[in-house]
Amino acid sequence: MQYSEVIKKLRSRADAMLAGQIDVVVKDYVFPVPVDLLSTRVVVSGPAEGSAMLALQCLSMQERGVTAIVPTVKALDLPRSGRFRVWVDWEEMAPPPSGTRRSSAVYYCRADGPDLKIEMIEYVQMSMPELQPRFAALAVALTA
Repeated sequence: MQYSEVIKKLRSRADAMLAGQIDVVVKDYVFPVPVDLLSTRVVVSGPAEGSAMLALQCLSMQERGVTAIVPTVKALDLPRSGRFRVWVDWEEMAPPPSGTRRSSAVYYCRADGPDLKIEMIEYVQMSMPELQPRFAALAVALTA
């Protein structure tokens, strides 16, 4: 998968997230998806759980008045056996400028034809650390 295709896919995900199109975003994951949330690892077992977590993120951004989500690819691995990593900064633009937040994550991906599939996420910086306990609780509740 070429750099330009990765950027295009990430921008598309950002637009879908901002529009609340969770079903579009969740299709990019290969379940189960391990997600490292700094000090906590959550395993997202399926689309229902993934949708619930993405809905929490989306609601938080709406409540903060986020008007744009801008992905910046910091690095892209050379593919090995069709798998590669993508280092991404996500800028969540919100008024006033002090409301703007950034998260940084490493996405463990694979190319599936023209699609980018996400197999694991490792957050280096979270824009919404206040949601971390809710994600963990949700993961436990949905798998119980």
